[in-house]
Amino acid sequence: MTGCARSLRLSVWVLGCILLLAGVCAASEIPSVVLRQGDRGEFVCELQEYLALAGYLDSSPDGIFGSVTHRAVVTFQRSVGLVADGMVGEMTWNALLTKAETASVRTYVVVSGDTLYGIARRFGVSVEAIAAASAISRPESIKPGQKVMIPSSSDASRAALGRGGAELLHWDVANKIFKSRATIIDVATGLSFEVQRRGGHNHADIEPLTSADTAVLKRIYGGAWSWVRRAVIVVTGGRRIAASINGQPHGGQAINGNGFNGHICLHFLGSRTHASNSLDADHQRMVQAAVGH
Repeated sequence: MTGCARSLRLSVWVLGCILLLAGVCAASEIPSVVLRQGDRGEFVCELQEYLALAGYLDSSPDGIFGSVTHRAVVTFQRSVGLVADGMVGEMTWNALLTKAETASVRTYVVVSGDTLYGIARRFGVSVEAIAAASAISRPESIKPGQKVMIPSSSDASRAALGRGGAELLHWDVANKIFKSRATIIDVATGLSFEVQRRGGHNHADIEPLTSADTAVLKRIYGGAWSWVRRAVIVVTGGRRIAASINGQPHGGQAINGNGFNGHICLHFLGSRTHASNSLDADHQRMVQAAVGH
């Protein structure tokens, strides 16, 4: 099952760019990988979602860059004057975001008597979503004649989850949601693998489910195991939760035949180390990075 099928609240850096139109979208939020026909995964889901939003793709996102998606990319590239090679790099991403931005956000001019709360109710979105889209720091201070940006309700609900659609849940809550299996999505690469929880009382101890999942984890770490912390999104129980992992096998294991000698640590907001019962600053920074803070 693809990441798209697991959840349509897609894991992407660029999601916030659609709502934050006042220049806050940094270049680092554009996926660094170049997508081409034959690719699969979260970034392809994202591409398909925005092609659909911009009006170039009718089918549902499935995370597979096939011939239909390739034709949509080529058509889009031709329409905006880019080289129509069917490959999605930084220039195509930027152009697609601009197109999707126009399609998903409308402008409203404030009139006398308006409040941001009233406008939000009228359009079925939250005050926070309008304030974020319009770069309004003081929602109570809007004035007649001021233009505000109204995101679509679906975009607004995604933006409320943070960059990549990940929720920032405290360990006390995440611990109750993540009971057995999950999909781990690496924020920097978009690669994903399946895991099984082994245990853990201060944080979760996890193991790659199969040897194929172990291979993906090793690829994420550049071919060598490491204690380096990485920002990830945990997909489990119908939720997408910001978290952090390390990539060094250690301790015991419960799964045989997965090519992984031990387990790794999975930290959430406020989770602690087992030995010292203290917060790991590097893990906590990566948790925040996973949700876009």
